[in-house]
Amino acid sequence: MLRVAGPEDLDDLHAFEVRCFRDHPFRRDHVEWILGNDHALTLVQDGTDGFVAVMMLLFEGRSCRVLSIGVARNARRRGIATRLMQAAEALCRERKIGAVRLEVSTRNLAAIELYRGLGYRTDGVLYGYYSWGEDAYSMTKSLAPEPSSRIPPQAQPSSSININ
Repeated sequence: MLRVAGPEDLDDLHAFEVRCFRDHPFRRDHVEWILGNDHALTLVQDGTDGFVAVMMLLFEGRSCRVLSIGVARNARRRGIATRLMQAAEALCRERKIGAVRLEVSTRNLAAIELYRGLGYRTDGVLYGYYSWGEDAYSMTKSLAPEPSSRIPPQAQPSSSININ
């Protein structure tokens, strides 16, 4: 089950970022900014030893930007990232948001394959996008509206979202 993270999750979210993105995690103050932003939403999947997966979204007008998506190393290659992306897309449809966009390192071949398999298209290359100088692809998926969705339009902290 996914749930919406709240301010009480800050320490655990930052610890997950450090574990998941060892060389380049978000700074703690950036995670705190995301949690406190009225236009952002952080979804987490809890596990027995902390978070199994985390997704941070920022709603920008008629589009949603995936700021970060991470799956614990011992839980990868099980379809969790796919279900997170599908949950985000369903949430966007419910909110009548027409597109999801993201940036991904040109070196992250597994993530690029995941996004392309889900229908994301490369818009271009962002040279030197990351602070450490690495390039990124800008990717977007246009969303067609669906007649019904299982995700409430205004999810609040501690709300649960079933992704199974």
